Amino acid sequence: MFDGAFRSTLSAVLLVATLGSPALAQDADVKAAWTALRSFARDSGLTIAVRGVTDFGTSMVAEGVRIYPEDDPQALLVEMDELRIEGRGGSRIALIPSAEMTVTLRDGAERIFALHPDGEVSYEITEDVIDFDLAFASLAIDLVQSTRRGVPTGEALNLALTALDGAFHAEREGSAEVSLNADQVGYTFAFEQASGLTPTRQRGEATIEGLRLELAGTELDMLSDEPGALARAFDAGFMARLVLSTGATTGESWQAYGPQEILVRSQSDGSELRIEAVDGAFAATTHAGAGSMEGGMGPMQGALTLDGADLSLGFPLVATAEDQPVYYRMALNNLVPSTETLALFNAQSFAGQGVSLALDIAADGRLVDQLGPDFGAGDAPPFDVSNLRLEQLDLRVGPAQLTGTGAFVFIGGLLASVDADFPNGTGDFTFDLLGGDALLTGLSAAGLIPQDQQFFARMMMNGLGRPVGEDHLRSEVAIRPDGAVTVNGAPLPF
Repeated sequence: MFDGAFRSTLSAVLLVATLGSPALAQDADVKAAWTALRSFARDSGLTIAVRGVTDFGTSMVAEGVRIYPEDDPQALLVEMDELRIEGRGGSRIALIPSAEMTVTLRDGAERIFALHPDGEVSYEITEDVIDFDLAFASLAIDLVQSTRRGVPTGEALNLALTALDGAFHAEREGSAEVSLNADQVGYTFAFEQASGLTPTRQRGEATIEGLRLELAGTELDMLSDEPGALARAFDAGFMARLVLSTGATTGESWQAYGPQEILVRSQSDGSELRIEAVDGAFAATTHAGAGSMEGGMGPMQGALTLDGADLSLGFPLVATAEDQPVYYRMALNNLVPSTETLALFNAQSFAGQGVSLALDIAADGRLVDQLGPDFGAGDAPPFDVSNLRLEQLDLRVGPAQLTGTGAFVFIGGLLASVDADFPNGTGDFTFDLLGGDALLTGLSAAGLIPQDQQFFARMMMNGLGRPVGEDHLRSEVAIRPDGAVTVNGAPLPF
């Protein structure tokens, strides 16, 4: 919908970038700052045209402000009645826009946005530090007109942010921090796609509480495309971090494909995404709080609830002689479909029963080539693994539970088995299945598994597991260097 508009908006970003020039504000001389701003914008391909300027000494007001790219004035136009420039003490300058602005984007379609900002952007620049602050009590953005060749497109967008604040701080020595926070973000949208065999219409709305974004990095000036640059940057103390979190979120989306309509409502508790590159390794974790989803298409309606979900991932980013930790962990906590959802599959007998999964896979391994343009270009894998461990497998479907642990150790590492038909190493794994027979019986009674397939499933269960209790099967899997695989001391039955 807004792809072309986004590309045009890049020109507007250049205007913000102009404030990053040390020439813009060496002191609180607002007249000099205004002159430098217009000059630097012009050097960047943007024109800042004004109807007039009133100089109040410690502040200035530019009236009838129009901002557009010199090479294509029709692609982007920013207009506001006035822009106030004020000193904030020392060498700090503040830019205060009008209470209403318009942004016109033309790229195939013409879209006109109305912006209602209540706040200011302030900045202070020295030879060693660039510092920006964004402070808005509220900011509203509305798509007030969208046409293509004079015909309305049916698009709509309304975005409202409350208590929006942000900061950008960069130092000459190579560190930078960026933050963006809003107490509440709300939006509605609508979109129509008339082309294609089936016309498509979409609309939706959402409210996000407590949006927080943080970006930080050190020794950023050490990064380059040169071979081994990342390893040298880590040695110098390079670090990069992204943290994105939200509070409670609610949303609704509606879609129509021809005569078919789909309506989905959702809500969730707080969530967080954290990504870091530090100490030569990558680490990412995400947490989603409890939530629910309901809706459907026509008579096919249902709902799901989830108590939460977690995911973690980590691996090395630089080549080392020693092994480094590698891991993948996930958890899905108590996913419960509603009775209506189960009825779609004739499985009402499972009402109230949830599905949970915990998986923890770890390894010790290392990169053998440094990340760069030629990484992975050779015939052999650019990494080696000494061992692979199943730290935890815990799958629960209602009262049924499958658990497992174990490890496999490569002889000579993974690279020594690249050309082998079977990995050369030793492994031992133990799996326990509790309530499997009762689960199969329930699935069969609901008609979800045909009788012949149920017989095959029971045969596989009994062939791979030995009874150790009531409806409790255990499988002890052994892998040996000659490629032999046994289950409970016997060769695989297939």
